[in-house]
Amino acid sequence: MKKTLLLGLFTALYANAMTLDETIDKALLHNNSLKKVTLEVEQSKENRTSKRAQNFGRVDFVASYDHYNNARTLAPLTPMQIVGGSGTGAYEMATTKDMMSTGITYNVILFNGFAQQNSYKISDIMYKNSIIKSKLSKEELIYNVRSLYLSILSLEEQLDAQKANTVSQKNLYEKIEASYKLGSKSKLDTLKSKNSYEVSLSNEQKIAANINILKATLTMLIGGEEFDNAQQIDIALNESAENETQNIESLKRYEMYALKTKIAEKKYKTADAAYYPIIDFSAYYGYNFGPNDTTNTFPTTGETFIEKGDFNNENIWQVGLHLKWNIFDFGSKSAISQKEKLSLMSSQLDQEDMKLELQKNLTVAKDKLALAKAEYNSALSQHELLSEIVKVESLKYESDAVTLSDLLDSKAKEKLAYAKMISSKYEFQKAKYYIDYLLERGEKK
Repeated sequence: MKKTLLLGLFTALYANAMTLDETIDKALLHNNSLKKVTLEVEQSKENRTSKRAQNFGRVDFVASYDHYNNARTLAPLTPMQIVGGSGTGAYEMATTKDMMSTGITYNVILFNGFAQQNSYKISDIMYKNSIIKSKLSKEELIYNVRSLYLSILSLEEQLDAQKANTVSQKNLYEKIEASYKLGSKSKLDTLKSKNSYEVSLSNEQKIAANINILKATLTMLIGGEEFDNAQQIDIALNESAENETQNIESLKRYEMYALKTKIAEKKYKTADAAYYPIIDFSAYYGYNFGPNDTTNTFPTTGETFIEKGDFNNENIWQVGLHLKWNIFDFGSKSAISQKEKLSLMSSQLDQEDMKLELQKNLTVAKDKLALAKAEYNSALSQHELLSEIVKVESLKYESDAVTLSDLLDSKAKEKLAYAKMISSKYEFQKAKYYIDYLLERGEKK
């Protein structure tokens, strides 16, 4: 009956366990930081669209109202228009102190040293960069989830071992305490065994607390859905990273820095555009209108052409081509150009540093993989040896051939070797995942 209950409990826990792949999928779907990066991609895309649209100029609806102290004509006039053929031209024209106008304007920059074109190219590069950043953010998230998942599995395995050790220490303490009451063991041995039991119990609680902290962190990474149990994964310690090679310049992480250098180049060219003239085209079509300021009566014939207060309007349109060329600004253009040149040089150095850092990190990751494998084999060998020593010293202690301190010291060393064996096994797998992260292939697996 007891075995049936334990089997049922184990089956329930296994059923509720979330696999590593399931955890990664949930993180990629629900992680808020990743969602923010996705939004940044969309923002960058819209910014690129905005910069492209600026190349085609803009059309505006305009309206205005102006009150003057003296009446104005609704449209600019030439002297011949005022005089007119019969001398009545001036009386046929409306004037107003309250002028209103509505119309449509179109403005476009035809040339500004290619600054506007460079601005669009920069926005396009920034958009490509945001896509790369999104890809790298996914890789980083996958690695973080894998690392936390492995840490939980490692601690859970250590917790199981610690619980077994606590039970063993408790049994030893109870056995020594019973022997002390019968007079065959000393009070000092009783206190030592009790202390060893309490220390083991405390370590058990510490490991459990660390597991809960890691689970809470993983819960945050997967978007708030509570992470309960991890499912065991197979770790093959016979793999090696000696043949892991990759062209650094083909990695997205390196490409991102290369694009940053291109942005710096475009900004440098944009700064130099200030040395060229700006040529723009503009067009306007609209109407000026307002109430006539006076009654326009021709004195010779007494004919009234326009009554005071009559609303009149005039059609206005114009097109223009304008040039503006700054010839001297007291060194401002030169300083800005030099600043962008220095920024370009800095970006080029950052790009080279990134390449060197990637090479270094890949070398370190390979060494960590080999070291973890060596430490596991060493800890495994130590544990096998110490397990036999503990068995022998347990028998010796029963016959008073060794002290309790010797026995407890052997047990502690055995536990330490086992913990090291577990830890190095998972560190090996973490190193493999770190290599996947560096080579940007975590999302493919």
